[in-house]
Amino acid sequence: MSTLRPSKLFLSALAVCLLASAPAMAEDREVREKQLKTVLGKIEKLKQAIDVKEDSKSKYIKQLKSIERNIGGISQDIRAIGKKIKARKKELAALRETRLQHQRQLSRENDYLAEQVYTAFTLGREEKVKLLFSQQEPQSLQRNLVYYQYFSNARVALINDVQANIDKIIETEKLIQQARQELEKDQQALNRQKQKLDKDRGKRKSIIASLDQQLKKQGGSLSRLEDEAVQLQNLIKSIQEIFVDAPETEISRRAFAELKGKLAWPVKGKLKRLFGRNKPLSNLRWQGVMIEAPGGSHVQAVSHGRIAFADWLRGLGNLIIIDHGNSYLSLYGHNESLFKSAGEWVDAGEVISSIGSSGGQKKPGLYFEIRKKGKPQNPTGWCKANNKFASG
Repeated sequence: MSTLRPSKLFLSALAVCLLASAPAMAEDREVREKQLKTVLGKIEKLKQAIDVKEDSKSKYIKQLKSIERNIGGISQDIRAIGKKIKARKKELAALRETRLQHQRQLSRENDYLAEQVYTAFTLGREEKVKLLFSQQEPQSLQRNLVYYQYFSNARVALINDVQANIDKIIETEKLIQQARQELEKDQQALNRQKQKLDKDRGKRKSIIASLDQQLKKQGGSLSRLEDEAVQLQNLIKSIQEIFVDAPETEISRRAFAELKGKLAWPVKGKLKRLFGRNKPLSNLRWQGVMIEAPGGSHVQAVSHGRIAFADWLRGLGNLIIIDHGNSYLSLYGHNESLFKSAGEWVDAGEVISSIGSSGGQKKPGLYFEIRKKGKPQNPTGWCKANNKFASG
């Protein structure tokens, strides 16, 4: 009676275990999906509640929120079209290179064909008939006829290759023309979106001027700052409560707490507002840092985590909040465009948004916070000392 080798026995047992665990894994995945769906539903309700509250504050706030969301959407469209144009140009360059290769091959084949035609001409117009009636030995005649047949077949094959290459060039020309037309369409779409963006930015400027004028009349700058701080604190508290029920990642990652002092900054720029300093015209302190950077620059996640919030919030504009687990959050405000949605996982260094001036800012930049159990942490103690500092 034959016995299984230990390795085969192990593999058989492993296969049985995998088959037995498959239903459990599927069930576990289904539970996770349901948990995530519940969490995202709660986040959506939270966003709707914030919208209702914000819309009742001021018509200018409502208009600002609408226009900055539009600007963010248009910026995303421009980014997508830009990627498409880049891909089209690459495709066009590849097609032109293919055409050039076919043209070079055709040139070589034309040269070979010209040589063969010349050789055939020197043999005479009826070279095969001449060979048959020549006074040669039968063996020599047979050999010469075989050579002639090879020569004739090679000439026919070369002519076919020439025709095939001509067909390839014609087909490539058609593809190049199509690629050019598609590129022109993409460029036109890009120009239209840029015009929309310029128009909306003009509207935004007018809305901000009206909002500033309203605040001056009401003398509500301080109360607005206090209200915005309370709103952010409430949002963070709600997110932490909601994400208690969020399913954990299946991939083990280094704990966020272990990364203190080792995180990369989300964007390169000048730190103009430092943690703990007083905000202008108030006793409130900065709970994060303001980083000046060129508009459109990419913002990167400082560490692995799940997007907990990605929407417009008064005072911070287009805001992204990432949950890093163990009650750690990172916040990225004043973005022009958001590239991620609530529930998505991101890795350290992954692009999540683009620099803007949403939330009524005059200059482009990023507001950045790190929080532990809802309490602000000094980002300069968490990130590597490789960013450019400025007083303020």
